[in-house]
Amino acid sequence: MTFAVGLFELFGIAIPGGVQLAVLLYALGRLHVVDIGALATAPSALLVVGAVVSSYVLGSVTTPLSAVLDTIMPRRHQTPDDARRIFLAGVPDARDRPFVSADPNVLLAAAELHNKSVASEVTRMEAVGLMQRNLALSLTMATIAALVEFAVGPHRLPAACCALLLSTAVVGTIWRERMTRHYPWLKTLEICFWIPDIDAPFASDRDHR
Repeated sequence: MTFAVGLFELFGIAIPGGVQLAVLLYALGRLHVVDIGALATAPSALLVVGAVVSSYVLGSVTTPLSAVLDTIMPRRHQTPDDARRIFLAGVPDARDRPFVSADPNVLLAAAELHNKSVASEVTRMEAVGLMQRNLALSLTMATIAALVEFAVGPHRLPAACCALLLSTAVVGTIWRERMTRHYPWLKTLEICFWIPDIDAPFASDRDHR
């Protein structure tokens, strides 16, 4: 039996879920709910499978929460219209081409039909963006754990350093995600610019409006 792991499952769900799993295990260990030492004595294959499955489940469950929190954060260059403006500023010759105003998902499908390996770069960018968004929540959870550790002790100095570093990582992750969110849309437009006859179906749609 063959298992295929996609970019979204790995980057967008499993990696942020792995950070959440580490924070959860740390908290359970500090509360003496789970014996981390005893857990480490389990068969390595079982540990790996359990960690992978748990990371994926946690990442899946918390993804909607990350999406909700994402809506209240400052926004910059986040819409397809922003990507179109950036694209047309760099490629003014495309201003009157019908494909530019088409839905980004339809354009991505056209790019995948034309050259799937080239269009996979867009999918990779989207997966990285999802990972950055979900990691912000994971790192926030880790920051809260460090602040609690600082409050209750006994290792307050290391906990304070961890809280500072983790909070900085949260801000940096959110900032980076905000800066790069429009890249998949922009890359889709750049790919479609070179697809022969890409304008034909969208020109007919525009004529019927």
